Amino acid sequence: MRRVALSPDSFPGRVLLRGFEGGAVYTAERAGKFYVIQDEGTMADLLSEEDLADLAGELVKVLEFDAPAERATYIHERGWDVPNGSRSPPG
Repeated sequence: MRRVALSPDSFPGRVLLRGFEGGAVYTAERAGKFYVIQDEGTMADLLSEEDLADLAGELVKVLEFDAPAERATYIHERGWDVPNGSRSPPG
């Protein structure tokens, strides 16, 4: 897994995996790579300008995986592969 400098808009066919207060997690595929897009951008409305400056680049993360199994493991470790509330993510 590696973080890449792409925006969610780079993935028009992204699929919502999990929505939560303040954002969402999506999956996508492109050019033989597999992605998880963590978008917490809606939290920006709740933060001060100072806090936003401290979090620059952290509210939206695009993670690239070489194989679907690698991405599935990442998703499973965070508890995103089960319905909301069914399991607490590791902490």
